Amino acid sequence: MQRLSSDAIYEILVRASFSTLLRQSRWVCKDWERLIISDSKFQQTHSQRTTASGHFLQVISTTQPRFVSFFRSNNDHEEHYSCAQGVESPCLDFLPTAKSITIAGSSLHGSLLCCFTNSSSTPIPSFYICKPASREWRKMPNPKTSLENSMIGIAVKHSSILHYKVLRLSKLNKSDYHCQLFNSDNWAWKTLPLVQLKPDYTFLTGEDGIWVNGGLHWLTNYDEVFVFDTDQEKWTTFELPPEMKNIPRSNKVVVSCDGKLGVIHHTNEWMQLWILENYSTTKPSWKRKYSNDTRSLHQNIKHLYAIHMWSNNTVIMMSMYELVAYNCDKNTYTITTLPMAEDIVSLSPYAFEPQFCYL
Repeated sequence: MQRLSSDAIYEILVRASFSTLLRQSRWVCKDWERLIISDSKFQQTHSQRTTASGHFLQVISTTQPRFVSFFRSNNDHEEHYSCAQGVESPCLDFLPTAKSITIAGSSLHGSLLCCFTNSSSTPIPSFYICKPASREWRKMPNPKTSLENSMIGIAVKHSSILHYKVLRLSKLNKSDYHCQLFNSDNWAWKTLPLVQLKPDYTFLTGEDGIWVNGGLHWLTNYDEVFVFDTDQEKWTTFELPPEMKNIPRSNKVVVSCDGKLGVIHHTNEWMQLWILENYSTTKPSWKRKYSNDTRSLHQNIKHLYAIHMWSNNTVIMMSMYELVAYNCDKNTYTITTLPMAEDIVSLSPYAFEPQFCYL
């Protein structure tokens, strides 16, 4: 029998499912295991060819229970893959009681999601950590508090065995947050001292914490960055650039860009991206990377706001009916139309790009 060439084997493996690679193929021989586990180029190519990138969109309406849909990306970064016939869109139907699942938080790129059940028939929620790309999940212990989620951040440390932590911050009063940290090493939640922000009536903004340089980051309503160090289990705040302060009718969102912390600042007329150079919380040094005129964009699409960076030059923006991928280098954009319904109360997007990780 004629043996397959190494190129033929590569092409077969790069089209296999995540679960097949991780549960079966990697154990065939050391060469396959080395390719699957250690070859970053293979991992990137496999991710792009087997599972579509895009956004999980959590929809809350007045007439039906909340639900989650997936929308493929429609921008230059995904152009060659999202139209391919064999590329599947991920979904969350593999989770127990999938119809009552709510996404609580997402890791960077959405490789891991923290979800919980939200149903009147099950008043005590169940928590899950899952990997949509390979349809794997594990039930988490419930946090030892009845407080609702306010902020969820997921810190992922890639190694031969995946290690991750989930930070859960629950608003208590005008400036305090109840703080719990889940560690995948001991599979348990740990209650930490209260996060007490100053001055009074300070609160965190945004959805997921941005995992950069060992910390989860959010913005505050007082133009500061809040960062929680998941190893030291300590937090601090530091200043945004003075150019961002006291500008009326402007929006800000903290992002990750090329492995560095960034902040997008925009109005209906312009958008800027600032990057924190040489990461420091004591003497932060900010540098402006982009400054774009966005007046024509906002004339075409109303009530648009930035939500995250898709790639190092592409900002994802959102209105009630569109997702927009804006290329800061080319000053061009592509639009993905979202479901239109008058009864929609809110839309929460969670970016997803298939990544190699192991539950």
